[in-house]
Amino acid sequence: MEQLTIIEKEGANYHLYELEGALNAYTVGEFQDKLYDAVQKFTVVLDLSKLIELDGSGIGLLMAAFNDSEDAGKKLYFMSMSNEADKAISATGFKYLFNLINAVTEVA
Repeated sequence: MEQLTIIEKEGANYHLYELEGALNAYTVGEFQDKLYDAVQKFTVVLDLSKLIELDGSGIGLLMAAFNDSEDAGKKLYFMSMSNEADKAISATGFKYLFNLINAVTEVA
């Protein structure tokens, strides 16, 4: 079974979560509550550069968190997507809606 490593960091105007491993049906639970809580309060950046798997459950989490952040008047950014993350997010057909950045210096 794959694992998900979550490293949390704070910037001047954002919360950063570095995700490494698999964001899938087996691992989504450990990150779900933390992410949903954070997007209600902060601008959140998800570093997706080290994701090796992103399945439908992971996509569902990201889309729900994105919508929650917008409803709360906050922003959720996806940074430096791995090939797997890019493929999965592109497959949704909604990639153009998301806030995609390459570095935390792009956080508004």
